[in-house]
Amino acid sequence: MRETLSIWWFAGLLLLAYGVIILLTGIWELSHPLVPPPVLNRLHPAIWWGGVLTLCGLGYCVRFRPGRR
Repeated sequence: MRETLSIWWFAGLLLLAYGVIILLTGIWELSHPLVPPPVLNRLHPAIWWGGVLTLCGLGYCVRFRPGRR
């Protein structure tokens, strides 16, 4: 019998993909600062947000991976 895939696994894949993209963009912005810099640029929100999304996406992918019972 075929096993169905959880929608939460796909949600985890999306979170992981977006998190990696935002994290890489934040790292790139460290070496290429914007002129003039935004007010809160010193806090590096893209790095923080990308890291959080990446960790959440990994958590969902591990928790709801196909074949896990």
